[in-house]
Amino acid sequence: MKFIVIIFFTIFIYSNSYSIVENFNTTKSVKIKRKFTKVKRAKTKKVKKVFYRKKSKKVVVKKVFKKRAIKKRVVQKKVVIKKATTNKKLVKTTHSNRAKLVIIIDDIAHKYELNRLKSLGLKVTPSIFPPSKMNMHSNLLAKDLKHFMVHLPLQSNSKALNKMHKTLLVTSSNKVIKDRVLEIKRLFPNVKFLNNHTGSVFSQNYKKSKALYSALLSSGILFLDSRTTKYTKFKKIAKEFNQRYYKCDHFIDNKVSTQAILKEIKRGIAIAKSKGYAVLIGHPHQQTFKALNLAKKYLKSVNLIYIDELW
Repeated sequence: MKFIVIIFFTIFIYSNSYSIVENFNTTKSVKIKRKFTKVKRAKTKKVKKVFYRKKSKKVVVKKVFKKRAIKKRVVQKKVVIKKATTNKKLVKTTHSNRAKLVIIIDDIAHKYELNRLKSLGLKVTPSIFPPSKMNMHSNLLAKDLKHFMVHLPLQSNSKALNKMHKTLLVTSSNKVIKDRVLEIKRLFPNVKFLNNHTGSVFSQNYKKSKALYSALLSSGILFLDSRTTKYTKFKKIAKEFNQRYYKCDHFIDNKVSTQAILKEIKRGIAIAKSKGYAVLIGHPHQQTFKALNLAKKYLKSVNLIYIDELW
């Protein structure tokens, strides 16, 4: 009986120990499996994350590159537009559309004065005295010139200046005025423009000024008013004849100094730019020629022309 009990007890213990071991093994294996799956999942997740990151980076980079490309295109378009607009501006400020400037040098009576003017290499209009005691053959100076004017003496307040050869006075008859104009036309066959030398008294006289203006028009000569007085009647007369009023806008060498003349030339350029054109008058002083030479860089900003090219 005891033997049977012992056998039964040993069998029970053995069976239980096997299940405990089995349970231990299974739990251990489960734990290992769980760890393994966790590691696997973690690894796969990490890989996925990395993959997604890489993928997202690629997408972002592509988008960035696309944006940059679009920006570049936009910038290029802007640059093209800017270039086009600047070209348009350049077209607006081309040689023909820039402010026009006429510079006249009065009192030309000698060959050396004309040569000095030519040596500047600028479009400056010489206004030549008719034959006088200074030079009885001054008309020959215009022989080979395409662009020039005649500088006609008219009565002023100065008795000394009024003694100049064949100066027209307010006491001159209309016939004398007409004959004088015809003589000018004969001496200067190609003359297109004439301006007055002095004439502060004559140009205030309406009747004599009108007689002169009429005689000039009938000979195909246009008159430019030197404006030696603010009371000139030539503006009114030009309107009556339905003609454009040509006038001096600024004298550049009232003060005979190179720097002062250069300053007045700059002022004349400013006048031209403000109103579209300007007529400046100077004289054949050495300082005037020096100032004109120095002013070349400033004159590039305007369209320097001869008087007959103004309109």
